[in-house]
Amino acid sequence: MALKLAIYGYDTDIGKLVFETLEEQAIKVDELYPLSPLSGEYDAVTLDHQNYFVSPIEEFDFSKANVALFLSTQDESQRWINVAREKGCIVIDNSHLFSGDDKTVTIVPEINDFDVKKAIEQRLVIPALAPSVQLCLALSALHDEFGVAKATVTSLESVSELGRLGTETLAHETTLLLNGMAAEHQGFPAQLAFNLHTRMGVLEENGYSDHENAISNEVQRILGDFERGFEITCIQVPVFYGHTMVVNVDLEDQATVDEVEKAFEKSQYVALAPKEDVLSPVADIINERQVLVTRLRKEKQGVKSFSFVIMMDNTRRGEAISCVEIAKLVSNNI
Repeated sequence: MALKLAIYGYDTDIGKLVFETLEEQAIKVDELYPLSPLSGEYDAVTLDHQNYFVSPIEEFDFSKANVALFLSTQDESQRWINVAREKGCIVIDNSHLFSGDDKTVTIVPEINDFDVKKAIEQRLVIPALAPSVQLCLALSALHDEFGVAKATVTSLESVSELGRLGTETLAHETTLLLNGMAAEHQGFPAQLAFNLHTRMGVLEENGYSDHENAISNEVQRILGDFERGFEITCIQVPVFYGHTMVVNVDLEDQATVDEVEKAFEKSQYVALAPKEDVLSPVADIINERQVLVTRLRKEKQGVKSFSFVIMMDNTRRGEAISCVEIAKLVSNNI
């Protein structure tokens, strides 16, 4: 069916990447409705050399669109999602409002695309969180080949996981500190610049944060439960873009390092870095479409235990591309 796409949050960082992705993939959008929270905003958005005038969401008739992509804040999503659904739109919500919710369809398009039919029935789907996408793409290569019995992850997450607030706060604090002034960390528990936080999100009863619990929920829903469990610790680091994760896995079947390398190489979503390279988010993963794997090694304590480091552009690969791929899935199945 023709894609008639409404986008709320077209001017956010992710919104801009979504437009770039639509053009790069030459996706045919029959109608485009960029939406704004402001009335009287006489602006236009360009896609594939065509201008589309911005509409205030208060006045927009969602029955004109068949897919609505929400790149807004959680309070705005909560306000407008049901309005769009009641008008027949299938909503793709990237605000993280429903992250970790067992009742809401969560999709990593490369892995569980079949769940799109359930999403269409519910008229609601959410892309998995960027860290979940990163882990699912990497772990699926091993899970398909050998089975994963257990995974333990330390996730070093850039401030862009928190959207524009994170990147703008880090930039602002850095400028202040370099000029001898005190940092301002409004909305954060501590200074972001030249610092790290040992927890992301609100601590819950099981000792994990809500962010960690949401990732754990999504990974196991998409890949299935691991026999001996999945554990993740998320640390906020003063990096603008790109997540880096240290992953330890126990496989179900025995394997050599060469066999694990070949499993990664078989995946179109993963790339192995040259062993001698020292990698960084800035130099090696920004704008890249694959998850980069480095420092693969076998742990001494068992023939089935391996560790490696994975890196990914969380904004473009983890969010924007996932949103566009889900929109394509929905459009192809309605």
